[in-house]
Amino acid sequence: MTNPVRQSMLARMGIQSWQLRRPAMLGVAPAEEAEVASTESPQEAIPQAPRPAGKLWLLAQALPAATLLEDICQLLAIRIDEVTLLSTPPEAHWLQQEQSPLLWLTEADSRWPDALVCPLAPGSAEKRALWQQLQPHLAAQTA
Repeated sequence: MTNPVRQSMLARMGIQSWQLRRPAMLGVAPAEEAEVASTESPQEAIPQAPRPAGKLWLLAQALPAATLLEDICQLLAIRIDEVTLLSTPPEAHWLQQEQSPLLWLTEADSRWPDALVCPLAPGSAEKRALWQQLQPHLAAQTA
């Protein structure tokens, strides 16, 4: 049995008594409680960052030249302010949603095979490769 004062304090904090007894109810020894708590749900322990906005995500240190960015935005029928610059790779589940944005990488990455791959200062061959990568997206827009 617990102290009624302690119970009321925990209830005011939003902690119900069954939450405190849960490891004991599961047959876990007090020494194992910390281990069970750490292995139960590691995703809940780590707060997830909010999903970035935009229709085109660019994983790079800076934006490309304004003319290249304007051309790509015009081809994709998006505005420049709909391009989001990412400093860290996006979470995989963000790109698996229905309204997932296009991902632009400066170097190929096997984790994102559908991403556009083009350096920030492309040469003529790299621009042609980017154009070929954009073809399916352009065809989908006209369909």
